[in-house]
Amino acid sequence: MKYEEIENNNNDYYIKQINSSNKENVVKGLLGLALYGSDFEFIQNTLVNFSKSEDENIRGIAILGFGHIARLYGKIDKDVVMPIVQNGLKDKSEIVKGQSTAALDDINFFTE
Repeated sequence: MKYEEIENNNNDYYIKQINSSNKENVVKGLLGLALYGSDFEFIQNTLVNFSKSEDENIRGIAILGFGHIARLYGKIDKDVVMPIVQNGLKDKSEIVKGQSTAALDDINFFTE
């Protein structure tokens, strides 16, 4: 999953990390984007894409990112995000389950 065109220059640093072949950098890039990136829609869509990753750490951090953007923006597209979080709660990976639980707590607390 690569983003060939970057629409928002404030996200460049995180996108470079996300597009690296190093999984640790991808995780750091997703976390940075969720916490410090700009453009809610872009961030949410990026997290949705990476929540489908086969790597449990990438999948987990993408789902956790939903909680971060809910906290920071006070909103989330629940129709899109909640099915992903609910599936994460049933994931085979304990990492993903834990990240999904944390995301759900933040989504429930910071959004209506």
